[in-house]
Amino acid sequence: MMDFERVLEARHSERAFRDQVIPTTTLKKIVNQAQLTPSWANAQPWQVVIATGKTLNEIQSVFQRRTEQGVAGSSDLEIAHRTNWAEAPRRNMATWSNDLGRYLAEKNVGASAYGTSQLSLFNSPALVYLIVPAPVNSWETFDTGAFAQTLMLSAANQGVQSMPAYEIVKYPDELRRILKLNSGQKILMGIALGYADESVINGFRTSRVATDDILTIQD
Repeated sequence: MMDFERVLEARHSERAFRDQVIPTTTLKKIVNQAQLTPSWANAQPWQVVIATGKTLNEIQSVFQRRTEQGVAGSSDLEIAHRTNWAEAPRRNMATWSNDLGRYLAEKNVGASAYGTSQLSLFNSPALVYLIVPAPVNSWETFDTGAFAQTLMLSAANQGVQSMPAYEIVKYPDELRRILKLNSGQKILMGIALGYADESVINGFRTSRVATDDILTIQD
């Protein structure tokens, strides 16, 4: 077990995982701890489906084929283009994009490393899907986001890294077919879990804005 600050610092969005299975007991513990997340009137709206083994392989194969065919994604959550965000978030996105591009250039790996990692769904040994039954309201989305963060921190405490990504949920109809879900089960987010490999792309770290730029304390 790590202390809380070390857990926060240990969690990173890793983009390449080793071919190492995560024990089922570890996956269950991660989800069990995430269940401590608070929710509106204790609604606990989330359901969790974790794809491993043959199911995971099918998802990776189908997603790679459709991506290479140029099939546009259409996630259950509305896609938010950068132009639909306010000025400050857009500025942060631009900083991230520029920093990533500079890092990849410095490491002489090029932008292809980024695309390749997404195409394989980060070579993750376990894909976590967070599902909420329709109709989905904004508070359920907030609660499920809190659940996702608790889950990723719990994973980090177990030595397991994570990567929440649109790429993992961009073909929800295929996921409903493979995971045997019905049309009323909405897939809000996918999180890749695994043990980070030594890939150069995993060395990239994102910046954070200064606390004073986002914090106002009024007395």
